[in-house]
Amino acid sequence: MNRLVSSARLAAPLAALLTVTLTAPALAQYGGGAPAQAPAAGGLPPFLAAMKRHDIAIKVQVRAADGTMRPAPGGLPVGLRILAGGSKVKDYYASTDEAGVAQLQGVPSNPEVQGMIQYEGWVDYQGVRFPHQLAGIPTDGAEFEMTAHEVTTDTGALSMDHMIEAFPDEEALVVRHTMRLYNDGPLAVNVAGLPGGGLKLPTPEGAKHPEVHGAEHDPSIEVRGTDIWYKGAILPQGVGQPAELQAVYTLPWGSATYEWSQAMPVAVRGGMAVVPQHKQPNAREAIPMTLTTRGAFGSVDTVEQPDGRTFQVLRSDGATLAAGEPMRFAIGNLPTSGNGSLWLMLAAIIAVGVALLLGFRRPAEGGGTTLSRSHLVGERDRLVRALARMRRAVEKGRMSETRFEREREAIVARLVSLYRALDRIDAR
Repeated sequence: MNRLVSSARLAAPLAALLTVTLTAPALAQYGGGAPAQAPAAGGLPPFLAAMKRHDIAIKVQVRAADGTMRPAPGGLPVGLRILAGGSKVKDYYASTDEAGVAQLQGVPSNPEVQGMIQYEGWVDYQGVRFPHQLAGIPTDGAEFEMTAHEVTTDTGALSMDHMIEAFPDEEALVVRHTMRLYNDGPLAVNVAGLPGGGLKLPTPEGAKHPEVHGAEHDPSIEVRGTDIWYKGAILPQGVGQPAELQAVYTLPWGSATYEWSQAMPVAVRGGMAVVPQHKQPNAREAIPMTLTTRGAFGSVDTVEQPDGRTFQVLRSDGATLAAGEPMRFAIGNLPTSGNGSLWLMLAAIIAVGVALLLGFRRPAEGGGTTLSRSHLVGERDRLVRALARMRRAVEKGRMSETRFEREREAIVARLVSLYRALDRIDAR
């Protein structure tokens, strides 16, 4: 049954792909044997024979800050993308003439599979791409309209909201942070023209290793150190979707309370923060974290899900912040011994180093001690077994990869020292 469903899902996009890409009878040859149904004229199957190509015009206008419209200047790049079943098939390109009109040739349509074909257009103006969905089916001589907006680098009309989820891990607090940027003004805001080449969105104090979802494929998003930079354009409200960035970073365990403070270069129109109070998967015990407001930014509620999971949720409740005014709240009831195992490991490394340094000196007459070979071998074997146990714990999900890599480095460092010491003993 699953195979039948998959085949059905694939059939529509494949048919649309063939509709758009196969244009000549030579591309539709058949083997021997009479067909069950006579093909249409030209030897093509019916859905290919029904395909038509059209020359269409794209009229581009520019909307000013006061709402007035004027024809676009000549030479603006205009594009049209054909999609079949949501997948890109082909792009068509042209440029506007002096009247602001671009002529596109050979745009396909096909009544047999027209419901599976979509048309996405765009026009590039002043360094910003303005997307459009074409309404209607292309016909010979058809004219479609696209609108571009005047562009500015003034961020005064921009605002943002936050969605913050914090979860406890073995050695740190893991944060999933979604930021959305809105443009409430009439002009497109191209933040790539700002000093630094974008809009700097700092992470809260102490954040480490930020990663942004999709940054490897989206040139408008960049991570620099612990800051996130947005280098694209935010279109006016109603023209495009808000710009969205999804970041993941860690906050190390410190005191029992973490004071969140994060000032943004644009106004904050709202936000939400969520922390769990129930036991997390693969955790030894629950860490019932709490949220506390700082200032007048929102209120905190406890939310219990039908499956028994419990969260504390901070909502802004309509509170807003001016650009540069920090968003502040506190995450409480954090474990303060999260780094204990790491400090013990570092202390053990120092102890072994001191023992190796002092234990292999020739003892003075009448006294002194030496570190025997059996002690070193015993220590080596214990570390090798500990490393094997850690690997099994990672495979079973009881230890995070981050913690494993950190402690593995410490163990390997100790093993290197032990092997060097054993080599010196054996060389005597």
